[in-house]
Amino acid sequence: MQNYHAVFIFLPFCKIDAMPMAPALLKAICDNNGLTTTTIDLNIETQLAYKDTLYKTEIERYLMNFSEMSIEAYQWYHKYLEDTAKRLVEMQAKWLGFSLLSYQSLCFAHDLCYYVKKLNPKQNIVLGGPGISTNDNTNKPYRNNKMMSDVMLETGMCDTVVINESENLLIDIIRNNAKGKLNSGRQLTQDELNELPTPSYIDYKVDLYAESSKIFHLTKQATAATITGSKGCVRKCTFCDVFTFEPKFVFKNGEKIADEMIEIYETQGITNFMMSDSLINGSMKAFRQMNQSLAKRLPKTLSYYGEYIARPKGQTTPEDYNLMKEAGCKHVIVGVESGSEAVRMHMGKKFTNDDLTLMIESLQNVGITQEWNLMTGYLTETRKDFEETLALVERYRHSEFPNIIVNPVGILHLLPGSPLYDSHARQLDVEWEDVKEGVGMAYDYWKTSSNPDNTFYNRVSWWTELLELSNKYKLMTDYRYTSKKALAQRMLQHYKQNKV
Repeated sequence: MQNYHAVFIFLPFCKIDAMPMAPALLKAICDNNGLTTTTIDLNIETQLAYKDTLYKTEIERYLMNFSEMSIEAYQWYHKYLEDTAKRLVEMQAKWLGFSLLSYQSLCFAHDLCYYVKKLNPKQNIVLGGPGISTNDNTNKPYRNNKMMSDVMLETGMCDTVVINESENLLIDIIRNNAKGKLNSGRQLTQDELNELPTPSYIDYKVDLYAESSKIFHLTKQATAATITGSKGCVRKCTFCDVFTFEPKFVFKNGEKIADEMIEIYETQGITNFMMSDSLINGSMKAFRQMNQSLAKRLPKTLSYYGEYIARPKGQTTPEDYNLMKEAGCKHVIVGVESGSEAVRMHMGKKFTNDDLTLMIESLQNVGITQEWNLMTGYLTETRKDFEETLALVERYRHSEFPNIIVNPVGILHLLPGSPLYDSHARQLDVEWEDVKEGVGMAYDYWKTSSNPDNTFYNRVSWWTELLELSNKYKLMTDYRYTSKKALAQRMLQHYKQNKV
């Protein structure tokens, strides 16, 4: 068995649209510094492992919020953890690096670290990523009013926790055994972002992503590599917590982004790319540079997709959409969120109904698939506002708009660290409702006296209504529809059973 300087592991519970970039980038940094590393995507491995079990729903609820499981589910989950920990320990790596993309990875990180340390108390473990950073930056208590990072360090379940950007601390951790809570204290600058090496996906099991695409009926090709063109966001959407760890918007040179795609294609054979940016068109300058370069140099088999935003009239031209098509853009995910212009403006979306119409029809004209993220239950949303969302779906259900996919992502979740949680909630008289401890989804259980329409039941009921309409017109996959409808039903059931 090879002795590695580090093994970088991406943890569940996250999307499985593409191969995660964090381990691949950390590996590339280590490769450039003469260190031996490998990468593992436990996120996709775990979700494929429990997909056919009777315990899938229980395990997912537990991973998201420490909910109780049946004895049978508990036994399956902990046997899986033991086997995984044994596999990691047997790799004899100096460091195991766990990457947490979201707070939803905290539970799995906690449990896996326990089993790794049980097998080998001397195994060095470092935790990093937005999942641990947001937990710390937002001062969200974990247990006994302490942060997850503090609890795990104090109990010896991990050795090092990196808050904020880890790229400039990584080599020191591995070479010099830097331990404790480390904080880079800042976001990468624009120059530093441009100087990062091309991520290395050489160790990824590409067949797993092809398998997941068939199983989960993904709308995008799942065997994609993740590329980052920017960090932070140009918008300040009130419900988003990205600013807690990426307060500034910085972006790569467009030529650099294109160079990375082509290098990965030439060295690793990957032909599809997911842009991890909050918005691929956050900087129109860099976006145009990237598309111009790709259109000139791109093999016809290459393609990309990513998060997109409707911009005010005049900021995007017909030539921009034609160039996107020529550069291989196949699919964009648009944070439409609501059909109500008033709701979007309160969110900070800053695009009008006319701007939205222009974007929808421009993308349709060039044949780029557009996937709309829609939510229900925004703080100011009334029944009238919600009906405008239904009307938007009705408007574009016709056959002349075949490239539209609707994704009703869920009800509004008040994320710690978001402007909505930190300030707007108080301004709008939000109060958290009492539910029994341990039920989970605590930040969904809120009410406001300023908007009596917006009860928990209404938020979930509206979501269900939107799901039904989207499914009726075949604007979403059957898998996504059935799984989200089941989740809505469970949320209502939990609320009814556990409200004090």
